[in-house]
Amino acid sequence: MTRQTTGQRVKKVLMAGLFVAAMTVLVGFQGAGVAAAGPRLWSIVVHLEYQDGFELDYVVQRGVPTVDIGAVLADCGSSHVVGTVVRYHCYPVAESE
Repeated sequence: MTRQTTGQRVKKVLMAGLFVAAMTVLVGFQGAGVAAAGPRLWSIVVHLEYQDGFELDYVVQRGVPTVDIGAVLADCGSSHVVGTVVRYHCYPVAESE
């Protein structure tokens, strides 16, 4: 059985500490980049399915901030006249930057 010297143990602890510090810095930089990019915007899409089997996805609103998604989706889901539409639902799609 080999025994670690004090120097080897110190080196092992320092390497682990450096790894943790490096990961913390990388995560911090990535988070700063996301924060600097600004609020994420979404498009609200309605998916319509008709009696004859035809399906349609239609963008009803663009540029919706994340904080407003719930209210906009609730409004979208209650605002469509059914008519020949068998099923419909609204969903958010992230806008590309």
